[in-house]
Amino acid sequence: MRRALLAVPAVFCILTLSLPARADGFDAAEKAMDSFTARIFSEQNIGLLFGLLRQNLAAAAEGRQAPEISPEAAARIEATSKEIQREMTTTAMLLLDGIEKELRDTVRDGSRP
Repeated sequence: MRRALLAVPAVFCILTLSLPARADGFDAAEKAMDSFTARIFSEQNIGLLFGLLRQNLAAAAEGRQAPEISPEAAARIEATSKEIQREMTTTAMLLLDGIEKELRDTVRDGSRP
C-alpha cells in the first residue's frame, strides 16, 4: 500500500510533463519539475547508477550474486530517494493547485470543463 501511495506523486509528475505549456496555472509545477530533474540527474548520481548497473551486469554474466552496495552508495541512494519523494510531492501539490485554478477559471467563465 505504501508503495502505491508513493507512486501517486510520480504519476502527477509525469502528467506535469505532458500538460500543454499554455496553462498559466501549471507554470509553477513545470518550473519545480525542471529544478527537480536538474538536481536528481547530476553527474554523481548518473555515475552511481551506471556503476551499479555495470557491477550487477558483470555479476549476472558470471553467474554470481550481485555485490553488496557500499555504505557510501547506499547512503547516496537513500538521500536521493528522499529528495525524489519530497520533490515529487511538492510538484504534485503545485500541479493540483494548477488544476484547481483551471477548473475555477472555467466555472467562473461559465463554461464547462
